[in-house]
Amino acid sequence: MHKYIKIIYVFTFIVSSIFGKSIHYDLSMSEPHTHLFEVEMRLEGARGNEIVALPVWTPGSYLIREYARNVQDISARSEDDSILKIKKIDKNHWEVSGKGSQDIIVSYRVYAFEHSVRTSFLNSDHALVVPASVLMYWQKNQHRKHHLHINMPEKWSEITTALEPFNQPGNVDFVASNYDELVDSPLELGNQHAVEFEVLGKPHVMGIYGASNYEDSVLVSDFTKIMEAEAEIFGGLPYDHYAYIFHVEEGRGGLEHANSSVNFIRRWSFNDEKRYKSLLSLVAHEFFHTWNVKRIVPKGVASFDYDNENYLDELWMAEGFTSYYDELILQRIGHVDKDAYLEVVKDEINTLEKRPGKNHQSVAEASYDAWIKYYRSNEHSSNATISYYNKGHLLGLLLDIKIIAATQGKFNLDDVMFTLNKNYALKNKGYVSDDVRKVCENISGLKLTSFFEDYVYGVEPLPYDNIFALAGLDLDSTTEKSSYLGANLRDRNGRIIISSVVENSPAWEAGLNVHDELVAIDGFRVKSPKPDYFREKTPGDRIICTVSRNGILKDLHLTVGFKPAEITELRQIDEPSDSQKLVFEKWLGVPWDEGAIESPVTE
Repeated sequence: MHKYIKIIYVFTFIVSSIFGKSIHYDLSMSEPHTHLFEVEMRLEGARGNEIVALPVWTPGSYLIREYARNVQDISARSEDDSILKIKKIDKNHWEVSGKGSQDIIVSYRVYAFEHSVRTSFLNSDHALVVPASVLMYWQKNQHRKHHLHINMPEKWSEITTALEPFNQPGNVDFVASNYDELVDSPLELGNQHAVEFEVLGKPHVMGIYGASNYEDSVLVSDFTKIMEAEAEIFGGLPYDHYAYIFHVEEGRGGLEHANSSVNFIRRWSFNDEKRYKSLLSLVAHEFFHTWNVKRIVPKGVASFDYDNENYLDELWMAEGFTSYYDELILQRIGHVDKDAYLEVVKDEINTLEKRPGKNHQSVAEASYDAWIKYYRSNEHSSNATISYYNKGHLLGLLLDIKIIAATQGKFNLDDVMFTLNKNYALKNKGYVSDDVRKVCENISGLKLTSFFEDYVYGVEPLPYDNIFALAGLDLDSTTEKSSYLGANLRDRNGRIIISSVVENSPAWEAGLNVHDELVAIDGFRVKSPKPDYFREKTPGDRIICTVSRNGILKDLHLTVGFKPAEITELRQIDEPSDSQKLVFEKWLGVPWDEGAIESPVTE
């Protein structure tokens, strides 16, 4: 019996000594103005030859970014400081020849000067660390704990991250339970403005880099409303704490993480109504991803392959439904009124309908091909592709109305999201597009096979009229038949250049090419991207476009066309039924006649 216990003890000691080891990183910035991070990576318990690698992409941004191109000065040593041989074996993997039972320390530097939410950035003022682009992984030990120690420049004092320990002043040591968690935890380093607040009893922090005219109390109030409204859909917040990282400079964009997000916003966004709404929409979008993508996970990214593309066709739901909710949430919290929200819907419809790619690429295909098409657009992209954000947004909206109508207002898309969270996120299961269909069917009682075949996997025109009618809404289109060329023009140092040509437009049929310089129309010099002479033409007129192509003048004959119709208004009908009122009010949560102006009474 004692012998048996001893064997168990020895076995347990061996297992703990093997699997209890960690990966340790020392991250330094001794000369931040050079934009070079210095990394030391210690592989505890390394045995013999080991392989380390830097990911080629970061989750949430579906493009191979080749982070290893920024690595330089790599070397390796053992814990007794003996130099070890290290060689690159492919574009992002290195093999180290270890020394028996001694730990391996890999040292390298990373150049970081691409300013975006998915790349690391370092200068003399601050640093954004996107871990996938800076911290290598130990190929066979991604499951182990990862410890990160940060050697901050002398005059820097703030670290904003969701890593543990969370938001402890002066702390420079963090831990992640595995490499996936580390990659999913960006860090802002410097002297950013930190704002702490609570939502639903849980601690949150905003780390804001960049001076502007924001007010802490306004941001906290508006963000809290958004977060509470989204948490209500899912039954509460799914984390213990959350960190926002904001860069207040130029541009707009965000990237979601399980317990944090990185957001870039324009500097003067806070007293401009349109820009502030855009900021809140971005916050609502990235925060909705806390569930939809980070926990309600498509099977294609349920586990990450950091060396290759991770294909999935569910981005129409993962990103599209999130885009639907980011605007809807602003309407629910009262930041935009009913009419302004219907304007947003109208604009989404026009964005899709003016894009010829809607006839060629399904939204499922757009999701699958994000790696090679969405993030690598060119002058022909609008003719051949669509945005899964845009069409997915509209599909979420149409399904929402269909579910409300089918259940007489008992259920809506919120119930679909809640069920997906319950059946997949909370059970650690990935889903596929067909699972979304089944959940929608179970909640609505509808048969949606043809809806998904036609509009998710197919390119049939979306059934706006029929579905909006369920909510008492009607689409009005333009009646003006103005002249149309079908080519986008840009002024480049006084030369009017064709930047894109719309499929099946007059310019397309006449053979105008991208990069042609439009020199004249009917012999009159073109001096503006909106030629005065062309505005005098009417549909059906014949004109001669003189272009310079590769330095040679060509005359191309063209028939002026009609400008494609656009939706001008999504309006409430005059005499809705009780059923239409019910659907509308359940959808937007406001009375049918809210904001209506009564006609004056005359005697």
